[in-house]
Order: sequence, then structure tokens, then C-alpha cells
Amino acid sequence: MFIIVPFVHASLLGVNKVSIDYMNVLRGGYAEDTVVVSSGSSNDIAVYAEAQGDIKDWISFKPTQQPLAMNANNPSTIQVIVQPPIDARVGFYEGTVLISTGPLANQSGNMGTNVVVAFEVKIRVNITDTQSLSCTAGGFDIKDLEVGNPLDFSASVSNSGNVRVRPDFRINIYDQDQKNLLAVLNYTSPRDILPTLSDQITARLNNTLKVGQYWVDASSPVCNSNSLLTFSVLEKGGISDVGDFVRLQNDAWALTGDIVPINASFRNRGTRIVSAQFKGIVTKDGKIVKTIASDILDVNPGELMQLQSFFTPNIFGQYRISGRVYYNNKITYEKASILNVNPGTSAESNLWVVYKYYVILLLFIVIIIVLLFLIIRRKKRARKIVVK
Repeated sequence: MFIIVPFVHASLLGVNKVSIDYMNVLRGGYAEDTVVVSSGSSNDIAVYAEAQGDIKDWISFKPTQQPLAMNANNPSTIQVIVQPPIDARVGFYEGTVLISTGPLANQSGNMGTNVVVAFEVKIRVNITDTQSLSCTAGGFDIKDLEVGNPLDFSASVSNSGNVRVRPDFRINIYDQDQKNLLAVLNYTSPRDILPTLSDQITARLNNTLKVGQYWVDASSPVCNSNSLLTFSVLEKGGISDVGDFVRLQNDAWALTGDIVPINASFRNRGTRIVSAQFKGIVTKDGKIVKTIASDILDVNPGELMQLQSFFTPNIFGQYRISGRVYYNNKITYEKASILNVNPGTSAESNLWVVYKYYVILLLFIVIIIVLLFLIIRRKKRARKIVVK
């Protein structure tokens, strides 16, 4: 019974990592990672975290209060923080974090045992003197707003370097056609982000924008990240129409003379019916071949609608199809697809092939005539020289 119990209780505890590597940590710096501790028990189990080894004084935990209560439906998340002292020597260090349960009581008849289940997580720390500023900004978002209200901007920033980062943002606002720059808003976060951590940045920015749709080039210069956004300024009490241009689909291959269906999938994410139409262009070798458009269709809230248009290629080659969906005075992001066209059997395509070969044949004949003319002219000159 004494031998079996530890294995039984060991199955009640698990961790998602066996080691954590903290690379390029500055002396006096900061680094953090997370360990998730899970349990197969339906009853609450007390969990403890303890730092061991030469660098145990560098390691701390969040939450600081122990033990943590956990069960099968409520795993524990432990943040393992490393803060080397300012006088730490550059190099590699190792330590251990021991994650254990409190005593688990088991009794059979007149015999009882107390078992502690534990896991060791190896900690490796690389101390450096070289500062590294590196971060990633993403998840840029601007909500629709009523005219006169502040603009709500948000973004997520992850600090992947080893120094503190205070992210800044530049918001260039353009008109609906994305041609005219209307405003430039700047914002710097009031708080630093420690190395290895992420933060959600939010800001309320004053503006003088009128009712309408706008496009934004949002960027974070310090993180070298940017994103294209769109938002609308609404009348007081106005309803926000929201639509997604989900995908643009067409057959990848076709023959000249084929009628190729082009399907633009549009989803209405708003709360009222919108009238939607796909408008696009077909280009070949960078030149516009044709403009295309679907019928205008009403799309109910939550509905995914196929907006269909057609294109008939007359010349073989590769085409690029691109466009947007227009709905209730708003425009979606642009999407594009590729169409590859092979020579077909239609009269038009055959005429083009015949015409192409006639052009090649004509050029060949012209070259031969020019060469014959040069040869005859050269012979005449040679005879004149002989006579003289």
C-alpha cells in the first residue's frame, strides 16, 4: 500500500513545462514566464512553489500568497519571475523551482500515509551586459464613434527585448478614398512594459472629424509595427453598420472564351439590413483589362452573402482580380485573387493565335528581305570596286 499511493497521487498533478530558459537578461533586469499546474482531482489540492539552488534569491512568484488552491476544473497559473542583482556576473546560471502539493492523506483500515507530490522545473538564466530593444505591436483597433466624441484606440504590445519599453503610436487618418490625409494623432503610453511582458494599451484621443467613414494607418515607431484600419463617425444616436469582406473566390484556371464566375463573400455583422455590391477590376501585366461589378443585394444581419460577377478572358495569361464591397455608404478592405488562362478553342482566341503567328511570320519575311537587300547591295559595291 505504501508503494502504490505515491503513483496514484502523482497522476493527480501535472505541469506544462519541465524547464524555463531566460535568455539575455540584464544585470538588475527583469524576466518572467508562466507555469500552469493542473490536477486530475475533483477535490481542492494545495499547491506550493519554492525556489532552490544558487539563484533562489533571484526568483519570486506571482501570486505571492501560498498555497494555491486548485482542482480539475481550476488549474493554477504561477508566474516565475527572475530579477538578477546589479552586480551579477555575466554568464549562465541554473536553479530549480519545486512545485509540490501539501500532504495528501490516505488511510486504509488501521494504516495511514501522508504523500507529497512534487515536480522540479529547471531554471536557466543567461546574464548579459548588452541592451536589446525589441517589441511587437499588434491588435490595433479603433471603434466607431459618434460625432464629437473621443476616438477610442487600442493595441497590444509585447516586449521581447531586455530593457523597458514605453510604446508610442502614430495615427494617420485618411478620407474614405484613402487619398487625402486629414489628421495625424500621436500617443505615448504613460507606463513602461517590462522585458518578457505584454500589455494592452488603450487611449481616448480628441478629434474634429465629421460624419463619415475613415481609414487609418496606425503604427508604433518604437516597435516598427503598423496596420491599416477603418472606422466610422456616426450621427448622434446613429447605428453602426459593420460588414466583412470574407473572401474573393474564382477558379484558378480557365480557357480563353470561358465565362468565369467571381464570388465575393460578404458577411453583415451589423444590426440592420445593408445593401451590398462588389466592385472590382481585372488587370493583366499591370494594366486594367475590365471593370466588374455584382448586382446590389440586401444582406440581413448575420447573413453571409455571395456577391457574384463574371469575367470572360480573351487573351491567355495571368490575371489579377481585386476589389471591395460597398455597403450603406461604407467600403470594406480590398481583397484579390489570381486567374490563370490557357488558350481555348473559341473563334476569338483562335483569331488571336492566328494573328500572333502571322505577325511572327511577317517579321521573319521582313528580316529575310532586309538581309537579301544588304547582300545585293554589298555585291554591287564589290563589282564597282573591281571595275575601277
